[in-house]
Amino acid sequence: MKKLITTIIGGMLVTAGMAQLNGTYNIPGSYPDLASAIADLNSQGVSGPVTFSIAAGYTETAPTGGYTITATGTSANTIQFIASGGATITAYTGGTGTPSSATTQDFVFRLIGSDYITFNGLTILENPSNSGNALMEAGFAFLKASATDGCQYNTIQNCFIKLSYKN
Repeated sequence: MKKLITTIIGGMLVTAGMAQLNGTYNIPGSYPDLASAIADLNSQGVSGPVTFSIAAGYTETAPTGGYTITATGTSANTIQFIASGGATITAYTGGTGTPSSATTQDFVFRLIGSDYITFNGLTILENPSNSGNALMEAGFAFLKASATDGCQYNTIQNCFIKLSYKN
């Protein structure tokens, strides 16, 4: 019986640790970086409106492959990434796609079937180490999750995106 009780209590602790996100989270603070916040968002989902408040002057280099968001909000439970006073995200080093390659485009943010997400106040810059095919093709990419699940009701406002191009 003692083993059964321990197992039940242990199961409750695991469940409590995986609660869906709801409320305001600070970066840094609640999360050390944007990548960690997005990982939690994707794995836990949302149970109410979620705001990721990114500190003024915050800088981060996107992880290799960029940030991928698969979580989705609703009209009542929106997801917002708000940079107060400016935050700069630099593209990762060494993209591999080309503008004419539909399957291997490089991006800083990629939303896959995600809805009701707002990005406000971010600056997205090309990595100065990138050149040729390593250049980013997109600051934000909105992609379908399936033939019937595309991205809808997403907003990009007050963002500055400066990527290089090859001609």
